[in-house]
Amino acid sequence: MHLDVPSLMLPLGLGYLLFAWQLVLVRRRLAADRALALWTKGCVFLLAGMVGLLSRLVLPEWLSIVVGNPLVLCGMLYFTQAVYLLVGKGPVPRWITALVVASALATPVLLAWPMSVRSMIFSVVLMLLSGALSLHVFRHAWHAESTMRAVALTMLMLSVAHALRALQAGLVPDQYLNFFQSSLGQGIVVLLAFLALLGSGVGFVMASLERTAKNMEFLASHDALTGCLNRRSFDPLFSHEVARSRRSAEPLALLLLDLDHFKQVNDLHGHRSGDLVLQAFARRVQGRLRSADVFARLGGEEFAVLLPSTDLAGAQHVADALCRAVAENPAQLPGGRPFALTVSLGLAMFEPGPANAGPAERGAHSGATAQVSPELLYMRADQALYEAKRQGRNRVAVWREQPLAFEDLVVSA
Repeated sequence: MHLDVPSLMLPLGLGYLLFAWQLVLVRRRLAADRALALWTKGCVFLLAGMVGLLSRLVLPEWLSIVVGNPLVLCGMLYFTQAVYLLVGKGPVPRWITALVVASALATPVLLAWPMSVRSMIFSVVLMLLSGALSLHVFRHAWHAESTMRAVALTMLMLSVAHALRALQAGLVPDQYLNFFQSSLGQGIVVLLAFLALLGSGVGFVMASLERTAKNMEFLASHDALTGCLNRRSFDPLFSHEVARSRRSAEPLALLLLDLDHFKQVNDLHGHRSGDLVLQAFARRVQGRLRSADVFARLGGEEFAVLLPSTDLAGAQHVADALCRAVAENPAQLPGGRPFALTVSLGLAMFEPGPANAGPAERGAHSGATAQVSPELLYMRADQALYEAKRQGRNRVAVWREQPLAFEDLVVSA
């Protein structure tokens, strides 16, 4: 049984051309996606290489080889760069680039060698390139976007296909006397290679779109400058935590934080310096919170922290630690200039009844707690923050329920 290689390459090549065209159209809609741009370039170079190899039907064989092989190698290099950029685990290893360059430069030299030897060498190079790419995805992106698994598996299939072609060219050189020679082995290898390229291309495009969707979702729920949650995401989480604390009878602490004299940063040093100060402040706060805590930027220089399952003593300890951390670590402005920064905090508690209280006392406390809405808790924390500002800033003020009073915790700079 024989498979006619040109008859296989024509429909498969047309199918890959259609895929590449669709990819170009998608690329226009995702102009900022550099990884997808690299993959598109790889498709273009690969198609150009295929056309170059097929051009031996009308052009001299040596010319089609000198043009086609380097273009195919460049296409594989672009595929590799695209995957490394999407996965984000460092640049492409130098040995891969060196292998592509060396193989492209060696193409004219190998023209004097038999077709079977050239096929074996070229297949080994492509096996190494696709195998390295597949291994990289297996190691670093298998548990990221699920569609990257398709890229790993199809590139592995491509590597196996080229390994089989190299093995066959070495064992049965008579089937590689001509590029268009019909044989079962070469036909199967060509078919597997095209299917692998199509499968990996579809998988990569889906992974790029999945990554773009995740980035858009992140940008919709997080503050672009500081990376913490934005007000739009914080409000439903706040309501959810209040409801959960009410059901589980666990305490919940709300901290409102406001940077002191922040307007002076923008007025004296510019808005770029103000952005750096906000970013440094957010990093300090995030570094001192638990994974279960919620940290959000409400707007401007005002932030909020939710501390689930945290009693008053624990919340005061966290607030004091945050206040000290900001005061003791000046922000760095452009040029390395330090800028002394302080923060004022308002603390309000949502607390269930004490465990050792009697039934009547617990019932009364439970009824009072049930009346505390997220809006009321926020208002109390805001009142405490105002009190901290009024008392001189760089301190923590705690809202007390009955009688209405504030506990002032001064933190020295």
